[in-house]
Amino acid sequence: MVDVPRSRGALTPIEQALIGVAVVGNAASTNWPRLRAYVRAALDLGASRAEVRGVLQLVSIMSIHALSIGAPAVAEVLSEWGIRPPSGLSDRQRNLRADFEQKRGYWHKSWADVLALDPDMFEAYMNFSIVGAQFGSLPVKLRELIYIAISCVVTHLYVPGVQIHTRAALDAGASVEEILSAIAIATFTGADPYFEAMTRIPELFE
Repeated sequence: MVDVPRSRGALTPIEQALIGVAVVGNAASTNWPRLRAYVRAALDLGASRAEVRGVLQLVSIMSIHALSIGAPAVAEVLSEWGIRPPSGLSDRQRNLRADFEQKRGYWHKSWADVLALDPDMFEAYMNFSIVGAQFGSLPVKLRELIYIAISCVVTHLYVPGVQIHTRAALDAGASVEEILSAIAIATFTGADPYFEAMTRIPELFE
């Protein structure tokens, strides 16, 4: 499995290493030995420290899915109880949505309930999530491939993220092979417990 994205050649070795940093250095899957290995590989291949830091900053927004999944679920229950937010959006909420669409380049229905129920967190997330795009050194296509990969990590599996960022990756010029290679790298995390056991329970392998 490890050889598939390597032999396919759709992604450069540096891109593969940086996506590797992303899939083992996020809130859903943090494996420090593998993270160190991917970071060293990326740096040895010529990635800059700023690029590696950019990947880690990019994936730090993953936990916002607590809101993009949680808010619609809460909104559904509130509706069952007859509790509904005010109809329509306030001027502030309309401006926040317009800013989000302009700065992030998309809109998804899951954000509607976040915006309606908690505009403060919506605004804070938006401002944080655009840092990588405005000040980071990663190209747009690679950022979108990273978002796809972390959405596919087995401990996360956020389908809307895969769909949203696949569209954005295609818009940025990504090929189907590049997208599938990024997802393939995400599958490697399934072997982490085995490799951890080799280190922590060596008597199993004597």
